[in-house]
Amino acid sequence: MMKIPTTTYGPVTLLSPDGPLMGGELTEALHDKVQDLLSGNNSLVVIDLSQVRWINSSGIGTLMGCRSECMAQDGQLVLACVNSKIMDLLNSLQLDTVLVCRSSLEEAVVMLGGKME
Repeated sequence: MMKIPTTTYGPVTLLSPDGPLMGGELTEALHDKVQDLLSGNNSLVVIDLSQVRWINSSGIGTLMGCRSECMAQDGQLVLACVNSKIMDLLNSLQLDTVLVCRSSLEEAVVMLGGKME
């Protein structure tokens, strides 16, 4: 199983997938990692998309599912460092009103109550 680099900033967990989220091993690993966090009562999650160059419907479905699962535990999911191609896709699908996106990791972590040092 593929590993997703993880960093903790107070109550916030930062996940940093590296590669396209187009179904398959990386997308499954990201979903599994969020599930593991939620089972440990960690529901404040930032996903760093700086190394994700593209996403398809499977990846979007995974992000939406992770968002819903975080919210069901009174948490939140924030996307950080979304490239322009992915942001254009989210805008065209009107998901920019559903998925919270921030331009930097620090902005996303601080938004959820964490602190980067």
